[in-house]
Amino acid sequence: MRITASTLALFACSFLARSQAPTAGFEAASVRLAVANRDPEPIQSTPGSLTIRGQSLQACLQWAYGMPRVQISGPGWLNDVRLDILAKAARPADDAHLRMMLRSLLAERMSVTSHIERKEMPVYALTLSEGGAKFHESTTEGPPPPWRSSEGVLSAVRVSMSDLAEQISEPLNRPVIDATGLKSRYDIRIDISAYMLSAASSERGAGEMDPMSTG
Repeated sequence: MRITASTLALFACSFLARSQAPTAGFEAASVRLAVANRDPEPIQSTPGSLTIRGQSLQACLQWAYGMPRVQISGPGWLNDVRLDILAKAARPADDAHLRMMLRSLLAERMSVTSHIERKEMPVYALTLSEGGAKFHESTTEGPPPPWRSSEGVLSAVRVSMSDLAEQISEPLNRPVIDATGLKSRYDIRIDISAYMLSAASSERGAGEMDPMSTG
């Protein structure tokens, strides 16, 4: 499948240290360089607040724009700058609004300059098979822990289909679009090794990916 997709092009960035100052959309926000050699923690959002610890600027931008790495181009050091961000809005806000607030925050504090381009590129579509989903809706609460990966098998709990699509975009080196229509959070275990081999050996622009796993 080939579609016209949005890509994010980034320009000059410089770190500007401030703490707990108001910013567009957030009532208060702290942006600091993360402690060196500390493992990053999953990005956590609740209605109206955002917590990022040890994540790269690249990862922050991916979350802010809802784009996988393959759709973002910019300086090579985006993965070298790691941040701690604590931000709180004046009122409850969902993830869609928090993403827009984070874009404004990164523009203000990091002087990130960007623009959206549209170009045709090959993608995968994450769809349901005829038999329906082969994984289970999560029965536990809380933010999803980090994904686990071993020998081409990815596993996670309490993740959305958009989370899954974003996670598998990088190893497949191709954007993955969530076309499942599923809205809940799920426990997932999926073997993507066959898809990785296919993506590496084929230059075709067509592809559909069915959820194959149980969780």
